[in-house]
Amino acid sequence: PEDYELDEKFTKGATITHDQDAALKDADFVYVKNWSTYHDYGRIYNNDPEWMLTNEKLELTNNARVMHCLPVRRNVELSDEILDGPNSIVTLEASNRVWAAQAVLSEILKENGRKQN
Repeated sequence: PEDYELDEKFTKGATITHDQDAALKDADFVYVKNWSTYHDYGRIYNNDPEWMLTNEKLELTNNARVMHCLPVRRNVELSDEILDGPNSIVTLEASNRVWAAQAVLSEILKENGRKQN
C-alpha cells in the first residue's frame, strides 16, 4: 500500500507498484507480510481490508503458492480460505524455519567451542 514503501536500499532495482491486482497478475508465489511504515516505524496509516489476500485475488495469479513468515492475523492479512487452502505453504515454511534456526545455533555452539579450546 502507499506510504508503506521499504527503504530504497532494500528495493534497489525492484519494480514498485501500489496496485495489488497488477502485482498479483501471473505471480507464481505470493509472500504476504503485515506492514508498518519504514520512515515512521510502527505507525499504521490504515488497515484497508482490500489488501487481505482472498481466493478471488488468488485467481489473478498463476496458481501461486502463498507464503507468510508468521504469526499471521487471520482474516486481516490472509483469509481463512487462503491460509488453510491448498495453495498455502505457510506451515511448511514455518517448519523449515526450525531447521534453519537449529543450523545457526549449531554453528554458534561450534564456534564457541573452538574459542574455548
